[in-house]
Amino acid sequence: MTRWRRELRLLAAGLGIGALDQATKLLAVRFLIDASGPRSAPVLGDWLRFTYVTNTGAAFGIFPNGTAVLAAVAILVIPAIFYYQRFLDRRWWPARLVPGLLLGGTLGNLLDRVRLGYVVDFVDVGVGTLRWPAFNVADSAFVVGSIILVLHAFWHERAGALRRESAPPAGPADGGRPTPG
Repeated sequence: MTRWRRELRLLAAGLGIGALDQATKLLAVRFLIDASGPRSAPVLGDWLRFTYVTNTGAAFGIFPNGTAVLAAVAILVIPAIFYYQRFLDRRWWPARLVPGLLLGGTLGNLLDRVRLGYVVDFVDVGVGTLRWPAFNVADSAFVVGSIILVLHAFWHERAGALRRESAPPAGPADGGRPTPG
C-alpha cells in the first residue's frame, strides 16, 4: 500500500472515531442534563451508568485546569501519529488499528478542549461508591490503541529475539570472517 493511501486511511479512521466520539457526547449532553442539572442514567444497573461529567484535566483528573497545555500536547501528537505509523509491523493486524485509534481519541478530546474548554465524559463504570473515573469514546479509543501498541512492541521484540536465537551462527559461508588459526 502506498504511503498516501495509508495516511488517507489513517485520516479517515481518525475522523470516523472522532465523529463517533462527538456524536455520543452530544447525546450525553442532550439526555443527561435537565433543568435540575446533570444526572445519571443506569444502563446495566449500578455496573454501568451514563453520567454527565466535565473534565478540564487529563485522565483520572490529573492536571486539573490544564486544558490549554493538553490541547497543545494533542496538536503535537497528531503529526507524531502520522510519522510513527510507518514503523508498525502491519503483518500483525491489530497493529493496523493503532494509528486510527490514537488519532481518533486525540481528535475527539481536542475538539472538546478547543470548543468547550473541557472534555465531556459520560461512561460511568463501577459498583456502589467504587467507581472508575468517567470516560468517553475518545478515551476508550486512545487507551485501546495504547494497549495494542504496547502489545505490538512486546510481540515485535519477542519475535526478534526468537529469530536471533534460531539463526545459525555467522561463518565464512554466510559472509562472516573466518577466524585466523
